[in-house]
Amino acid sequence: MKINKLTAGIAMSIALSSLFVACSEFERREFSIEKPQSLIDQEALDAYKELKTYVNYSNQPNFKLGVELNLSEVAENSPFYRTMQSHFDEINFTRLNHMDFVSATGAPVMDNITAALEVNKSAGMAVHAGHLVQHSNQNAAYLNSLIPDLIIPGPTGTYLVENFESRTVGSSFPVYYSTADVSGTAKISTDPVAGASNSGKTLKLDGPRAFPQYQVNLPTGVTLGDCRKLLLDANAAAGNQGAGISLGISTTFGAVPSGRFNKFNPGKSLEAIGAVTNVWGRNLELDLSTFAFTDAEKQLNSFVLTFGNETGGANMHLDNIRLTWAKFTVIPKTQAERKTIYTAELDKWIKAVGAAGKDKIKSWSVVYQPLDDTDPTKLRTGVGMGSLPANTFYWQDYLGRDYAATAIKMLKQYANPSDKIFITETNLVDNVAKIQGLKDYIAYTESQGANVDGIATELALNVTTVDKTKVEAMLQALAATGKLIKISALDIGTGGNTAAATAELYQQQAETYKWFVKAYNTHIPAGQRAGITFRSPYDRISGDSWRPNEPVGLWTRGTSGSTVNAGYQRKPAYVGVVEAFQGK
Repeated sequence: MKINKLTAGIAMSIALSSLFVACSEFERREFSIEKPQSLIDQEALDAYKELKTYVNYSNQPNFKLGVELNLSEVAENSPFYRTMQSHFDEINFTRLNHMDFVSATGAPVMDNITAALEVNKSAGMAVHAGHLVQHSNQNAAYLNSLIPDLIIPGPTGTYLVENFESRTVGSSFPVYYSTADVSGTAKISTDPVAGASNSGKTLKLDGPRAFPQYQVNLPTGVTLGDCRKLLLDANAAAGNQGAGISLGISTTFGAVPSGRFNKFNPGKSLEAIGAVTNVWGRNLELDLSTFAFTDAEKQLNSFVLTFGNETGGANMHLDNIRLTWAKFTVIPKTQAERKTIYTAELDKWIKAVGAAGKDKIKSWSVVYQPLDDTDPTKLRTGVGMGSLPANTFYWQDYLGRDYAATAIKMLKQYANPSDKIFITETNLVDNVAKIQGLKDYIAYTESQGANVDGIATELALNVTTVDKTKVEAMLQALAATGKLIKISALDIGTGGNTAAATAELYQQQAETYKWFVKAYNTHIPAGQRAGITFRSPYDRISGDSWRPNEPVGLWTRGTSGSTVNAGYQRKPAYVGVVEAFQGK
């Protein structure tokens, strides 16, 4: 039977219709997937509005809700910076460190600051900047190079310590043993080398760790501190290497040299200063400036010199031990000269920062940590500390007590006369006496014609250790100064790293943030509130210099692929801050 196309099409339509009717007769089934509680919680957090929308600015005109960001985050107009614009009124740049922006030749390089401020200009966020003058994070190497002493050379000479020619061959020589092993010997010998290079009588060292000791009686008026080099001749079959040269000073034979042995550039041996195996090395030089003599030792005219090579198997001859000395007169720059030099340097630095921030920065922390922790009636000082840590320079030691007034006047000149000026001090919770000291120092600074608008402080707290009574006492004492009070860096940790943080700890963190913001609003009168800055808006990660791996933020900051706090997500701490501003 032959079927045409039309008949086939009608048949197919009837079949499909029957199929759809049959399907419609089955019961409809509904499927649903329950949301994880973590997603529900996060959606609840995300439902809150931006932070600054919860702040009542009408009764606190000076208040700023601040966030600390890196210059690079702003200069690059990063997504996170753009997000922060909707949550905060003010950026805090408190890492304008002298050492980061002043070159080795002393030239301020402000490109990073300028770039960040230019990007932020269009965003319209206020900027608080500091700390312009502090003792740490300074280009100390450059600053110290500006005041070299004037050195006037005087008489020089060479003192013969020992050439052994008056000694009896075979006799023992005084030694000091650096360990319990006393098998090493030091005896007068004759030089086994024949010919013109023969050295006559020598000191022969055999065995381990025997250090010869020499009586030194320098010429009148010459001291160990005047000695520049130790010279000697050495010929060793063994023992040139070992653990290195050791040298020390004592007042009697057999005594422990200086209570210790000073190592010469640790690990360097006789070979390192030119000794060659089985050949006489003449006039080998040891620079005495590499040894840490005490001030008292440097004043000695007569002493016992202990010197040798730390080796377990010496077989060597020594001869012609000498000390070269040189007298000179040191004329340091006067205090007045130093003050002039460093006032000019401070002016150069403040001018560069002030010019970069002019019309873009309206609030400054000019001086950071001015007061001594032990006696807050005094300024911090490097005087009497000996060698200062790297990148440490105390401006106040050269400019005097009015160094803050000097810096403030400079900033007002180069930036804007109407800018708000703060002095920042830390460690106020456990040392409330510093607040009175700060109040007194501000009064002195203002008596020098430099107005200070407010006090800023920093707080790094933990939910497990915070003493709320002490913190609130600090806030009350700050309020009593009558100045604007700014919390320029606040973060609250959980007492451990992110991996150890639990839901309970995160809730405690939220409650602690809430408590602090409410305490600030309670104890600081509205007219004195200059703001709260969150030092780290997000949790810290490995590699951060500040509180690495600690969950201190209002947002998470997980790395790519992390299963712990991945991405930038609001935390319960965010709600704690919101509720504090709501007065809940």
